[in-house]
Amino acid sequence: MGFCNNEFILISVSYSYYEVYTNSQRAFSGLGFTYGSDEDAAFITTWLEILGLDGIKLLTLKIKELDNTFNASIDPSNINDEFDCKNKSSLMIGPGLIDYLISKVDKKENLKLTIKNCNDPIFLIPLLYKYAKKNINSQFLLDKKVDAQITNKNISINRDIISTNYQRNFDLLLTKNILNEQKLDINIPSSNINNFLSEGINPDKESWDQISKIAFRTFVPESEESRAKGAGGGDAND
Repeated sequence: MGFCNNEFILISVSYSYYEVYTNSQRAFSGLGFTYGSDEDAAFITTWLEILGLDGIKLLTLKIKELDNTFNASIDPSNINDEFDCKNKSSLMIGPGLIDYLISKVDKKENLKLTIKNCNDPIFLIPLLYKYAKKNINSQFLLDKKVDAQITNKNISINRDIISTNYQRNFDLLLTKNILNEQKLDINIPSSNINNFLSEGINPDKESWDQISKIAFRTFVPESEESRAKGAGGGDAND
């Protein structure tokens, strides 16, 4: 924060994609996510943050729920016409669930199932967009009305899906067919995403400070030995 002419000016700190991703990955590691899973979750939150969909703030709302409770196990035998998330965060189970469903779509044109007890479906959207680039499109359908649509050309969502308290069962459609363009509350052309990547990211400061504190858990505590090695006191072969 600076001041000019006796008026305070709030200076916004900008970060690169790499800085946001790395800090998020360390935060997930600090929360007890396993190697690989922390990278998946960091990709999700950073991607949402880039697109202005509050990825970092949404993560802070989940910290208490996620802290040292990591469990990404999914029983494929329970995935038929519906899947019960049992209120486990999509940051944990989303990557495995979407990968499994995509493997089923590869054998058919369409797949639709009801997702139950998923309180944060917003975290599924970055995962679905990766497959949209491979021409597998997706929709969230609430009472047959589209709440989100992800294609290789456009990402459209309704604002109420930017939440960690969704509390609605919805149908997830995965399809290789072309979908009619939907104009929902927020519409982001895929052609704009590379531009977002080249711009600085300005996460909410309070949320950023909170995940930075969690990320600090992963740092090695300072000791006499670490200080000596850091100052050149250790041998290169130590």
